[in-house]
Amino acid sequence: MQVDVEFLVPYNQIAQTSHLKIDTPGDTLADLIGALVDRIPALAEHLTGEEIPGVLPFLLMINGKIIRGGAPGKIRIASGDRVTFTRILAGG
Repeated sequence: MQVDVEFLVPYNQIAQTSHLKIDTPGDTLADLIGALVDRIPALAEHLTGEEIPGVLPFLLMINGKIIRGGAPGKIRIASGDRVTFTRILAGG
């Protein structure tokens, strides 16, 4: 299935692109991350680390909706989804 991926700061700099369409072998975020790392190995350390179990190391949006957390293997995606990765920002 094909997914539309958008990279915002800093991932767009790491991936050297802000947008791509990618085929993923399954329907989970883990499958998508695996496909992204295969295509752009520099993303591995930024998308696969998990400091706190169940907390994603990045801000994730699927079709514009913020996904608050969960294991990448349990977050479902569908063909045609727009998946956005950006840095988690703290505010005060």
